[in-house]
Amino acid sequence: MTENLFYLLTVLPALPALGDSMPAEDAFAKIREEGDERLLLLIDLLEVEAEIERCGMQYFVIGSKDFHINFSSRIPESFIEAFQSYTSRSEADWLSHIYAAWFNLLIEAGDKTGSGLLKQWAKWEYSLRTLLRIERLKAAGKQGSDNDAILPAFMKELTDLPDNMHLVETYKSFNEPMKAEKFLDQARIDYLRKAADQFTFSLDELIAYLLEMRIHNRYARLNPSKGRKILEEVTTL
Repeated sequence: MTENLFYLLTVLPALPALGDSMPAEDAFAKIREEGDERLLLLIDLLEVEAEIERCGMQYFVIGSKDFHINFSSRIPESFIEAFQSYTSRSEADWLSHIYAAWFNLLIEAGDKTGSGLLKQWAKWEYSLRTLLRIERLKAAGKQGSDNDAILPAFMKELTDLPDNMHLVETYKSFNEPMKAEKFLDQARIDYLRKAADQFTFSLDELIAYLLEMRIHNRYARLNPSKGRKILEEVTTL
């Protein structure tokens, strides 16, 4: 596969407006047909996120004790071991642990694939979720001296700290949780569209497409009876 992804990017389905359905299966199938190891790794990592959500729902919410995972050989064994700790951790502790491990995988994948966008987006998104988590702890009266331990290493380096506090402050101003989540998701889409130039037909443009598609996929999976709980699951580190 060449660096120019013109054909692939032109046959992928157009991204919808925020909140509209966007199934991933067709897009994933077209990308897998390329056989490029970088793209296969990225799709595998995005599917890991879906497994995190599925585990949160099946094991912790529904209480299914026969939940099983089946990751590809591209996922490191160390991550799989971390994932399987869901049987011995509380829900909140496991989510914090596994999302931290997942974002670290994405940062490493940025280096492996040569995608600066993937690496910077992972830091940006991880920073945003970390700041939101700290705000939730404050609101619940659970802020303690160990809050510094919540911050990933890159956030302690001032030269590499994504500036997301303005998003957190605006998020806190909403009275309706779904409107607040949509505000953040639109900010995520805006970030991706600014980070990757359109019509370059490059790897970074494809990665931005896939990262935006995952946002639309989340809304496609929501329904009124489960929506609030799922949003809580996937926005908790």
